Amino acid sequence: MTAGHAALRRLAAFRMTLGARVALTFAALFLIAGAVLLAVNYLLFAHGLQGWAGGPVQTYTASFVAKYDRGLISNPQTPASMVAAARGQLAFVLAHPAERFSSEDLLPTFGTPGPQFGPQLPQSHGYNPALSQLLRQSMLILVPFALLTVALGWLAARRMLRPVRQLTATARRMSAANLSQRLQLAGPADELKELGDTFDKMLARLDTAFESQRRFVANASHELRTPLTIMHTELDVTLDRQTADSESLQAMGQVIRAAVTRSERLVDGLLALAESERGLDRTERVDLAGLVGPALDHLADGARAAGVRTAARLQVAPVTGSRVLLERLVENLADNGVRHNLTGGWLAILTATNGDTVTLVVESSGPPITAGQAASLFEPFRRLHADRVGSARGSGLGLSIVRAVARAHGGEATALPVAGGGLRVTVTLPTAPPAGR
Repeated sequence: MTAGHAALRRLAAFRMTLGARVALTFAALFLIAGAVLLAVNYLLFAHGLQGWAGGPVQTYTASFVAKYDRGLISNPQTPASMVAAARGQLAFVLAHPAERFSSEDLLPTFGTPGPQFGPQLPQSHGYNPALSQLLRQSMLILVPFALLTVALGWLAARRMLRPVRQLTATARRMSAANLSQRLQLAGPADELKELGDTFDKMLARLDTAFESQRRFVANASHELRTPLTIMHTELDVTLDRQTADSESLQAMGQVIRAAVTRSERLVDGLLALAESERGLDRTERVDLAGLVGPALDHLADGARAAGVRTAARLQVAPVTGSRVLLERLVENLADNGVRHNLTGGWLAILTATNGDTVTLVVESSGPPITAGQAASLFEPFRRLHADRVGSARGSGLGLSIVRAVARAHGGEATALPVAGGGLRVTVTLPTAPPAGR
């Protein structure tokens, strides 16, 4: 019973591979094509043999010939000479009951239809030995070739599916910490080569995404640790004093408040980034031009203190999306333009509609940067100049949130340097459909 159960378990666990299925498919197709070819060849050969011999050559059993001869003898219309010949043939056939007799060896009138010569012979009782031999030989050839087709199909399938096995092995070796392996398939530009190249591109994207995630976590940990370290150090210094007067306690409170404010700003930025990357739950029609005024009013005091001049040239720019996220996008761009500007600099905001896209452009003066540096500012915690490194004025997530919000709305955000110094950020979003549609 145990051996039987083990055999059943092995049978249930049996899994036919793709190579085996391909080989069996080749063999089945070969058998079908071979059977059709054999049938056509058989029919054509039989037809040609019949035309060449002047008629089919039939063989009959002794009992059938005896039955025919008796019918011929008992028929009163049969001539006497033919009756005598039939009796002689009947005696010979009865003496050899196990043999088969060819129509060429029997009486010339054997099988001839007509009541005066006896019953008509049905053709289904005879067969052609040449055709039978052709059928046997064809079957003997077809079966071994079918087995050979299975073997050749198996070898061909294994060779053709080698890239798939390589892909499977590479996928098994991969992990989140090791995404650098690539298939790099060689060979003709067929579907398997295309599959391998697509898999390599997917691995490259995953590698980039995981590396960006690791860098993001490391930077976020560092940014969160910095204000905690400041608070811890300030508390230790103040508490180590023998006497702490109100002035030192007040100074400690201000330092801790600044550190807490920085932590709150960082956590708020992380939450906004996560919310924008999650996607949109509810959408409404929003005019970007209507969001610029409140954002500039919110930053008016900081702009006046830094001597930054602001200007806006606004056209109606309707989009469909989350008002909260779009407000955050405009506020971050305006805040970035003021926060990282020069003393006495300028900030300009433009909105416009161009066909099926809406454009928001925020341009400001600032230190000179390159195009590569401008593009890298969308990475989380990416800062370039002294006011962007370890600065308590920003979390390093402003432009990252801008790009995430833009992509959540089906758009994109790009950054380019301004001639003479500064940054130009352009956000393009799909235009909202006309009202009422």
